[in-house]
Amino acid sequence: MNPALARHLQMLGLERAPFPPTPDAAAWFQTARLEAERVEAAHCLRTRAGFVLLTGEIGTGKSTFLRRLLVALGGEGMVTSLVFNTFLQGPDLLAAVLRDFGLEARGTPAADIDTLNRFLVQQWRAQVTCVLMIDDAQNLTLESLELLRLLTNLETGQEKLLQIVLAGQPELRANLEQPCIRQLTSRICKHVQLDVLAADEVQRYVHFRLDAAGNPSPGIRLRADAALALHRASGGNPRRIHQIMDRCLYGLYAMPAQARVIDPALVRTAAAEAGARPLARRLRRTRPALATAASLAGVLAATLLALALRGADSRAGDAPPAAAAMPLQATAAPAGDDHADWNDCLRRLGQAGVQVQAVTDAWLARLPTREGLCLQRLADGWQAGWRARLRAEDFLAAQDQRARVLAVQVLLQADGLYGGPLDGLYGPRMRAAIARFQQHSGLPSSGAPDPATLFLFDTLLAARAATSSTSPETQHHGNG
Repeated sequence: MNPALARHLQMLGLERAPFPPTPDAAAWFQTARLEAERVEAAHCLRTRAGFVLLTGEIGTGKSTFLRRLLVALGGEGMVTSLVFNTFLQGPDLLAAVLRDFGLEARGTPAADIDTLNRFLVQQWRAQVTCVLMIDDAQNLTLESLELLRLLTNLETGQEKLLQIVLAGQPELRANLEQPCIRQLTSRICKHVQLDVLAADEVQRYVHFRLDAAGNPSPGIRLRADAALALHRASGGNPRRIHQIMDRCLYGLYAMPAQARVIDPALVRTAAAEAGARPLARRLRRTRPALATAASLAGVLAATLLALALRGADSRAGDAPPAAAAMPLQATAAPAGDDHADWNDCLRRLGQAGVQVQAVTDAWLARLPTREGLCLQRLADGWQAGWRARLRAEDFLAAQDQRARVLAVQVLLQADGLYGGPLDGLYGPRMRAAIARFQQHSGLPSSGAPDPATLFLFDTLLAARAATSSTSPETQHHGNG
């Protein structure tokens, strides 16, 4: 038992706070759209394509998205500086950036920019990409935005030396549209817009957070009608959902374990106590510069990646590597909707790298085996959990780390979905092939390597490798 955990959470059998007031990247509710956005944002930074803009209302998860992006970039020849204190402006902001990169500020903007430029050139020569992330960027003054424009001018003549991520509330978008800094706005290569949760996502979100906190059997559950009440009271805003749900947990404190079900009355009472009111939803008015950057982001991501890696040697005769067909952990999948079985199954999978996502019957039908999979029946499909092996980041790997993507290309080619060269590149052909694969598998045909698509690839690769290793053509017989 965690002695620092609040007593009511301990009594509910939870291992950590499921609805904390601060960003919680360790238990990120990952939808296919969010994962695709994160992958494309990471790609723009790795390929030094420009800067990334992240906007969303208060409480929609901007800081959490940044932390997940940091995790995705970690250990891949990247150096990052993350600035949260945007009350620092102009020269003070520049000094903070230097300190976060481990540099010493010299006291004047000109000297500090020179220090930063020398550092960036040194990192560029070592093939290290430098990324600056600024949260709450809607607070930046015009002077600070102009400073960032100057920093984006630091380049080798071919590549930008500093990649920038600006995260902030929707008014940041309006700030960037000022004519005097239009050069900065023109360099946006990816605009991620975070939105509130839809009504049909709220119940899955709450159960995901509870399960990630160690929800015991029979567990705390949110009724479907209570989820609708929660959506109405919170407007789908995750931070407001946390405020209300935290109060709901107090209401369950004295109930016996088998009766810990949250109903609409408890939600309404908790919402009144938490003072939660839904935020008015803003109309999205996308100006031309930002609309162009956002609408072209998917095409730009694939095109830039293909251009960056086009010079690499590729061999059409390469066989898929054995490492791509790692065996899945054998884990029984519950046949029904027993919540105790679901929790027990997730625990057997472990905490690190576990994905949870709603899936369809068509997706399940494509699986050659359900080993390594946890299942729970939903009203309109299934909730599935599995341990991630093939990762979205694998599709953006360096030249010497493309074995897994090459194996996926061979798989898609064998199914008649991919007709390009077997080069391990995630370019336009590969994206189109994945979209066709997703369409056949009951998934949104985005062409992005989302978690449910990756699990299908994993299981199909493992099954084909097992079949190949046991077929008569691949067995070697001795002469004894």
